[in-house]
Amino acid sequence: PWERLGNRVRSHKMTARTIYALTAGHKPVVVTNHFYMRPDIRDSLYTQFFFWCIMDEKEGPILVDQSFTQQCLDEMNITHTVKEHPLEMLARIGVKPEDVRHVILSHLHWDHYAGDTFYPNARYYVHQKEIEYVTGPLMRFHTYAQHYNFKAIENLLHMQFSGRVELLQGDSEPLCDGITCIRMGGHTPGLLSIAIETGRNTKIICSDVIPRYQNISEMTPCGIHYNVTEALMALEKIKSIAKSTENILPGHDPEITARYPQTAPGVYRVS
Repeated sequence: PWERLGNRVRSHKMTARTIYALTAGHKPVVVTNHFYMRPDIRDSLYTQFFFWCIMDEKEGPILVDQSFTQQCLDEMNITHTVKEHPLEMLARIGVKPEDVRHVILSHLHWDHYAGDTFYPNARYYVHQKEIEYVTGPLMRFHTYAQHYNFKAIENLLHMQFSGRVELLQGDSEPLCDGITCIRMGGHTPGLLSIAIETGRNTKIICSDVIPRYQNISEMTPCGIHYNVTEALMALEKIKSIAKSTENILPGHDPEITARYPQTAPGVYRVS
């Protein structure tokens, strides 16, 4: 079925769209966070914090995740300094908060969604399995709960009650013509990857299905997950849809900043 999805996405004639990777910088990361059961990897690794902006002719700017601010880090006692506010990075590509009408949340870990209320006109998209997970009984365990900002989840529920959140339920959900949200799971139950037809190829924003290019080249899943089997199957889904590693956009690999041109500080044009 993932083969057919890839062919279907590529078969459409889409409007022009550009993808930008925006980064709040990087920090050292424990190897086993990015590579499950791989203590043999001795390299010093850094996790790069990305969120993404798809500039679409019809829909305007579409965000995938929305990064975090220093306030989130302080609340969670995380050692990192945010040098640039997410809104400042968006301003560098001409995006104002009120222009954003769609925010896709790949999942709800703090580094992808910190709960900041930046976009007053936006509708948020998140998988129902993700909401069920973060409001379910497993959050009593620190092992799972440590990855979430409680205030962020509270804010998302407020938006849901006010009708601003659309819960995705299937394994493949189109946001609009040429942009498809695909449930991957593994890392979290509702983890999404986003397939984006650019007119030349189909890029896949993988989020934490694939933190680094090495995850897909060695078929090694992320070290943080709730279901390792589902995490492995997600790698196969990505390979089937993307066809080439050139179309894969990992969630945390600093290599992104070397592969693609920087158009402004912290902003990289992917397509």
